[in-house]
Amino acid sequence: RKKHTRYNHIHQTSRTTQTQTTNYNMTIKFHPAILSSLLLLPTQTMSAPCIQGMGYEFFVNGNCNYDNFKAGFNTYFTDVTAMKTAGCTNTVDQEIAELFGTTAGADTEAAVDAACKKAAESKPRITLHDVTDYAGGSSFVKDYYNGGTYWNTETETLLHPSDGTTPEQVLKQDAADVNTYYDFARREPFVWPNELTQFNLDECKLKAAQCCWPQDRQANDNNGNCNTPYETDCVDKDPGDNTDLCAVDIDSNSEHAAHVAGGFSIFPDNKEGPIHCHGFAWSKNDDAAMSRYKANNLFYVSMYDHMYTRGYVRAVPGAPMCGCAEDMPIVSRADCTEMDIEETWRYHHVAGVGFSVSLRNVDIAYNACQGANNNNNDLEAYIERLVDEGEFKENHFERIKENIVGDGNCDDAIANLLAEKGYA
Repeated sequence: RKKHTRYNHIHQTSRTTQTQTTNYNMTIKFHPAILSSLLLLPTQTMSAPCIQGMGYEFFVNGNCNYDNFKAGFNTYFTDVTAMKTAGCTNTVDQEIAELFGTTAGADTEAAVDAACKKAAESKPRITLHDVTDYAGGSSFVKDYYNGGTYWNTETETLLHPSDGTTPEQVLKQDAADVNTYYDFARREPFVWPNELTQFNLDECKLKAAQCCWPQDRQANDNNGNCNTPYETDCVDKDPGDNTDLCAVDIDSNSEHAAHVAGGFSIFPDNKEGPIHCHGFAWSKNDDAAMSRYKANNLFYVSMYDHMYTRGYVRAVPGAPMCGCAEDMPIVSRADCTEMDIEETWRYHHVAGVGFSVSLRNVDIAYNACQGANNNNNDLEAYIERLVDEGEFKENHFERIKENIVGDGNCDDAIANLLAEKGYA
């Protein structure tokens, strides 16, 4: 421990992932100055806390919850430099309850959870409309996720509207803001596009989303078979094929993308051509980090990693380009991205005022999913892992397997769909 005139710093080292037990990396400061505070909580106490002094703060890396708050507070509470009332006998749980003005136990845990939730919600958020504001109007995001807009439909060219020398319709230029917002997507929360039918969480129950692309529009990125010259070697070219497309059930809420009231398409014997599907999933717990940042993953998978980086575009006919898992085509499999999320929370107490909680720093890394049984980069295997870890409902997993049916199972999936439609 390093000793200073005004501060004592205590460090513990650890790392946090979204599905593992959270540990701590904290810096604790004790000082006499009354610091400004946010999201204040009352401190009417049942008797009196042991800790004296004007104010203190500590920082915790990990999830914001009572257990992590307690671990961080305990490091300060048990430190020899903390000023306490002589003869203090409070346990750490009793002391926290006194400081929050609650009864030790469930009431205190609920107060901390409420403060954490309010702190997370107060963080400024970015919408997908912000990303596309320069590209088009208010309907651009909706049209994009249904497979439209010039991001999806145009290809680089030296023909009209080019002058023959300077290429036009260059994806890296037309979608330059996507690259800019990728930096934000690693440190700021995005807003889920709940206004879009295929992403509406009232209808989208399965806690998973997916995109499927049938075309590659960008050369020289080591993905797909679009090549140069664009005018001859990038016409209706294919993405990297990673799945078998079995069928599209337009009745399963994708009629908004298909622009017809209903129907279905089937693709037996792998006749659909190359298709690339990629998805992600999140926790059944809405307060879990992977749930709170699911819109960041949607931006990364759809706009940044696959369109901007690889040039994958358009939608399977009759389906949205991206949507919640139950609204997407029936396929054999899909690749998958998970997020490693590290958050730093500040807990600050001012004597006579209360505790405040604020989210000070976010660091998000996007990686291929680690699935059950070492089956990685596979959406179904990743969801199976989440089920095993208690993060995902098993009945939702069983429903998702009706849309992601497994390698070699397209014939059975087609037969089941035909029977459902009365054609058995």
